[in-house]
This record gives sequence, structure tokens and C-alpha cells, in this order.
Amino acid sequence: MLPQQKRLPRRLPLQTRSDPILDLRFAGVCLLNKPYHTDVVYDYRIPEELTDCVLPGVFVTVPFGTANTPNLGVVWELKEKSEYKELKSILSVCPDNVSLDREMLGLCDFMRQRTLCTTGDAVRAMVPSSAISKLRESYAINSEYQQLRSDELSSSDLFVYEYLRLHGETETAILHQRFGAGTETVLRRMRAKGYLIRRIVRHDAMAEKNETVWALAIGEEQAGELATGARVEGIKLTSERHRRILTALLEAGEPLSSAEFAARAEVTTTQLRALLDKGLLQRGERRVERNPYELEAVLAQPLVLNGEQTEALDTLWSLASSGEPRAALHHGVTGSGKTAVMLALIERLLACGQGVIVLLPEIALTPQSVSIFCSRFGNRVAVIHSALSAGERYDAYCRIREGRADVVLGTRSAVFAPVQNLGAIIIDEEQEHTYKSDQNPKYHTRDIARYRCNHHKALMLLASATPSVESYKKAKDGVYTLVRLTERYGNARLPEVEIADMRKEVQSGNVAPLGERLLSSLCETVGKGEQAVLFLNRRGYNHFVSCRSCGEAITCPSCSVAMTYHTKHGTYTEGELVCHWCGRRMPLPRECPKCKSAHLSRMGFGTQRVEEELQNLLPSSTILRMDTDTTSTKFAYDEMLRQFREGRADVLLGTQMVTKGHDFPQVTLVGVLLADASLYLDDYRASERTFAMLTQVIGRAGRGELHGKAVIQTNNPDSEIIQLACAQDYEGFYEREIRLRQLLVFPPFCDIALLTLSGYPEGEVLRASVQLSEMLKEMLEGDYRDVATVSFGPFEAPVYRVDNRYRMRMVIKCRMTKRTLAMFSEILCRFGHFNYRKLNLSIDFNPSNL
Repeated sequence: MLPQQKRLPRRLPLQTRSDPILDLRFAGVCLLNKPYHTDVVYDYRIPEELTDCVLPGVFVTVPFGTANTPNLGVVWELKEKSEYKELKSILSVCPDNVSLDREMLGLCDFMRQRTLCTTGDAVRAMVPSSAISKLRESYAINSEYQQLRSDELSSSDLFVYEYLRLHGETETAILHQRFGAGTETVLRRMRAKGYLIRRIVRHDAMAEKNETVWALAIGEEQAGELATGARVEGIKLTSERHRRILTALLEAGEPLSSAEFAARAEVTTTQLRALLDKGLLQRGERRVERNPYELEAVLAQPLVLNGEQTEALDTLWSLASSGEPRAALHHGVTGSGKTAVMLALIERLLACGQGVIVLLPEIALTPQSVSIFCSRFGNRVAVIHSALSAGERYDAYCRIREGRADVVLGTRSAVFAPVQNLGAIIIDEEQEHTYKSDQNPKYHTRDIARYRCNHHKALMLLASATPSVESYKKAKDGVYTLVRLTERYGNARLPEVEIADMRKEVQSGNVAPLGERLLSSLCETVGKGEQAVLFLNRRGYNHFVSCRSCGEAITCPSCSVAMTYHTKHGTYTEGELVCHWCGRRMPLPRECPKCKSAHLSRMGFGTQRVEEELQNLLPSSTILRMDTDTTSTKFAYDEMLRQFREGRADVLLGTQMVTKGHDFPQVTLVGVLLADASLYLDDYRASERTFAMLTQVIGRAGRGELHGKAVIQTNNPDSEIIQLACAQDYEGFYEREIRLRQLLVFPPFCDIALLTLSGYPEGEVLRASVQLSEMLKEMLEGDYRDVATVSFGPFEAPVYRVDNRYRMRMVIKCRMTKRTLAMFSEILCRFGHFNYRKLNLSIDFNPSNL
């Protein structure tokens, strides 16, 4: 069987099984595990027994290659005939736990063409991994091969053979984990010699979770008499526990699980089985909803909107109810009540029978948002984010698909939620880089939302106090409808802002992280019983460890970055070095690895050191530190934010997760440490991100009745960006930034393609990067001479080596037209055919970081 040598169709075929005229005997199938250059539509024959089951969007198992290896795929189209004569047949259809409808198939095609990802990458982004069947490969000793000739086997072969002899058939993944690199070569060699056999078995997708429940097998009247100790039809219950079981069922009025019986009647499964044997109980199963956010709606207060909010709501509702796809940018100062407008809009959409997706940039914002949304909409809300278990994500997906949840709240991946009759997709804090995926498929949430809103004729609503330059330009140009909120809600006022010049602190001998002005304000705030938020975008205790003799910093053995010193949990005296790129941990050496000097110095500071200083300076206060190290457990965000919101902590210290979206009425002081650190990043968005970050964190203060204050510590108090952020002057920042980008030709006046070549050994990566550059030059001088580009590189990535893989880059300014995408698609295909086994080429359009 030969593949169709064509890319996926731009438009999906309209044929379905319901078409009476067509005899659809063939299926075009896209396989889920193929690299980009072989990711095409393959034709298969539909067996007669599967004729009614094979439909577009259904997952199937098909044979592939000369060995007819089973592969998972998705049916892309049904066909009357194929241009190939000898076709293989579909092996089986996966259980109907999940399938792709026409919208999702179209979205898969859109992602594939827009981001140059594979079909498998697109499908796995849209559907929970636990909902897709998996093929698992395993190896076992070939019992038909009698004689083992040790002279033709290496020691590695013998180790694997002996392991399989002792443990029996074993999955390939376990063998890789046990024997490490080279295992695949060993298995392939021993299989070729006949010593081993390989099996590939399909494991079906995760099913719903059920629990055993017990119900009455007799009438309620008889059960009531037996529960009192009376004799009924020759049966009398002498055991008090048996009588309590019947009483519990009568009181509940519904079947109960073993756990519910244990809580209500203090009985065990043994007593339940005894009544089952007597014919008094019957056993069944009940579906268990794995929903950690299951909350009933409370009688929420009606939303009270001011005049500006009411006008904004009316504008948004006119767009949402227009029956056409629309886009709006909801721009309001921090604390202006954008969330209240969103809630009012959602209530109107739900009243019309439409669903809504609300997206948040970080998991840290989920607890507050869940509380707000569930209090109004109860179990109509489904929550999706990466911290949920596979079962919880699967159940949330099923609730949405079945229409039992029509308000979806979540992070980036929630944009794919299968909401029926979608009315709006709301992207809160739309400027955040977390909405751009840095792994395949490298999509931007905004692009997916735009596609889905166009399909459903719905409203795409972007909301932020500091919108991205690209979005604000579209609003200025009339592409998006601009909806403004210019004043804080109620009596709240924007906080007073002070800029603290840390150069003067150093000159006066203070090298501590906290300057005098911030420290005095902090003591005053805590003394009045109010709360403070401190922001430092650097975790760990010290930024790096340097040798005073030779000046070298201790770097990660696997990466070309300095390691960060972290203290161990519960102590500030013991610590270790941690690489923030590959995760490697190692003890702090006693001497410099390069010059063997014992004079090592820990430089800089992170959240751990600031936490220690706060505990020393404010011994009677409760300090919470919120960063990646303290929020690794499942509900750490929820507990920490709840503790702070309830007033059980005085100071919240953290990284970016404390800067946006939170509403703490008792917070009257915000402090920013190293405010100018992000200004000097090698990225054209450095100014935009610094402005947004400072504006957002300043906006956390004074959101209630109490007036707020912000202290910004910086070594560059004259920076125009910092001064604009302190003045909350977005318009001034935008005018400055848009002029600069137009002069230098950066987005939104162009698009940027980032080509990253990674792998090992280093020499191979360098040679391939030169070949890549020459290939691009040849294409631009040949078939794609009409594509206008400006190319830079190849050059080393800012972090050249990560986990022992070297990285070279090219940056290309261009316009994302069909011709441009076709050129980059051909580059990926050509590179794939070069058969670089240890190298990988990725292309990221408009990446979040350069």
C-alpha cells in the first residue's frame, strides 16, 4: 500500500454514511504517530463488518509498513474509490469513548497548516490523552527457538534475554527504563535472529469510574418492619447492624455505596453481603463523577453594574447576539470590574442556551475564579487544567461533550473543550505568554479561539488592563471592537506609587534585598493589620554560585547555564544547586570545579532568601511564599490563596503567579523587587512585558475600601517604561512601543519564524545548521523567490546546550501567507527525508520568547 503523496485537504469532504447515493468502501486515514514528512492521508479498504462503524473522526487501528505493524489513526474521509489497487483493510474501530466531529476535524486541519504540526500532535492537543486508545509494544522470548547460541550474542543481549526469561513478556517502555540507551538496538537485533518476538496490543481508552452501590430488593413497607425487629415472611433480623442498613436505605431514599453505609450506619461490606444473600438487598453500579470542584450554586447577589460597565455590557451583548462571528477587546484599568461585565454577559448567553469558555493564563488564578463562577453557575461549570488527574480531565471532557456543563473554566488547553452551541470564548489577561504553546503543536490560544468562534458565529472576547500591542493595534484599526473601562469600581482608587532608587541604598551600605522605603512601608502595613504582596521574579535562594579566584560560575553539567542555589525544605542552612532547565540537582561543591579554589561565593537573591529576611525582620508575622517550589502539590495554589484571602497570613511573597488577576481587599501595599530585571532581556517584547508586569502587580493594592500603595525598587528609576507603568499610562506606553516596532519592523508589522535545530553530537548540529541555511537560501532564490523574508543566523540559542542537546537557531522575518507556510512546510519535509536520527528541527511562528 502506498501513501497518497499530498498534504491534507484544505476543505473537509462532505460525504457521510447518510448519503444514500454513495457506496463509500474506502477510508482516508491519518496516522497519529507519523513524523511531519510522512504525515499524509493513507487509503484503506473498509471491511464489510465495519461498514456502519467507520465514519469521519472515528479512531481506528490499521496495519502499516512491510511488517503490517498496527497503528492508531483517525478516519479523515470516506471515499467511493481509491487510485491505488492493492489496499490493506482497517483492522478494528476503537471504542466510541470519543471521536472528532466536523468542527474538530476542521480545527485539526487548521492547526496542521497554521503551525506545521502533525495530525497526531493536533489530536492529542484537542482530546485528553486518557480518552484515546493506546498501542503498547512488548517483547517476549520466542518459545519456538530452542537453542541459545551465546557466542553470537553480546553481553547487552544476554542481559536483556535473561531479564525476559525471569520476568516474562515485558513492555518495551519498561525495558528502556531498565537498560537505558541502546535498548532498541538490542531488541531489534535479537528479534532479527529469532530469539525474541514482538507483540503490539491495543489498550482501550479510560472508561468511566463506577462504584458498587446497594439498594433494597424488597418493598419499603417490608424493609421498615424488618428494621424494627419484626418478623416478615419468616425472616427476622437479630443483628442491630443489619437493621441499621435497612434504616439507612429508607432514610436516604436512594442506593448507597459501601463508604456511605460506613459513614451512616457504621457497617462493613461483610454485613451488606449477608443481606444480599438473604435476598433483602441488590447490588449495582453507579457512575462516580471525578470532579474536585463540584460545588452547588448559591443564591448569588445580583450583579450591580455602574454606568460604564452597563454600557460595556450592552456593546458586548450586541456583538454576541448578532449571529455573526465577532471579536472585542475589553480594556479596563486594574480593579475596574471587567469580571463583573463578563459574568453578566455569560448569564445572558446561558439564558439563550449557549455555552461559554473562559480562559485564564495560570493555574494560580483558578481557585479564585472557580469560587466566583461556581457560586453563580454551580455544577454547570467544568474546570480543565494540567494539575488535574487524567481521570478528572476525562470526566470533565465527558460532562462538556454530553452538555451537562456549559461553562468551561481553565487554562490554555480548555480552548478545545467540546462545548455545544458555543456563544463566546473569553480570554482573560490576553497578553500573557502562557497562551502560546512552546511544545508541538505550537499554537496560540487566540488563533484557536478565532477559528472556533468563526465556526460557531460566536464572540471572541479578549480582556486585559495591559493588552498585547498586537491586539490593541487591531482594536485601534477597527478589527476588534474596543470596549473601555476607565475608572475603578466603587470607591476604590488607583494606588499611590513610589519609585525607590536602589543605587542610593547601595551607596549608604544597604545591600539587602529590601530597601529602607519598602521595609518601613511593610512594617507600617503589617502593624495596622493589613496585608502586603511582594513580587520577585526569581526563585531559589541565590541566583548563582561564583568562584572568587577565577570568576567562573558553577554551571550545569548538562546545560550551558549557571545553577541556582536552593535551600532544602524547612531549613535555610542546608541547600543544593538546581538547574532550572533540565532539573538536575547536585550538592554545593567545596571547591571550584575549574581552579580548585575553596573561595566560593553565593551571588544574587531569590524568593527563598527574601522569605528568610522577612521572617527575621517580622518575626510575629505570617509569611507565605508562592513559587514553583512551594506549589508542586495538587491543590497547593488553592490552599495558599485561601489562607491569604482569609487573613491567616500577612505577607504574600511570590513570582509572576502573584502579579495578576487576584482580588485581595485587605492588601494595601505592593512591593516589587528588581523591577528592571526583565527590561534587559534579549527580546523585542522586554519593554511590553515589564510594563504589563508592573502595571498588573501595582493593581493588586487598594482594591477595596482601603487606599493602596506600591513601592517599586529599581536600579534604573529614570526608565520611561517604569515611569509609564507607575502612572498606569497604557496609552502612552502603546504609542511609544508601536512607533519603535514600526521603525525596527517587528510584530505586528511582520511575523517571525523561529527555526530551532537541536540534537547531538555538536558537530552534527553545526553541519546541519549550515545545510539548513543553504537550503533556505536556495528556495528563496528558486521556487519561492516571491516570498519576502529577512533572515538572521544560524547562530547559537541563548541557552546553547540543554540536557546535553545542542541548539542552533535561525530567525526569519516574514509575512504568514500561504506561500510562506508552503515554503516552511517544504523545509520540514526535506529535513525529514535527510534522516537525521539524532537531530530535530522545529518551527515556531511568532514565539513567546526569542
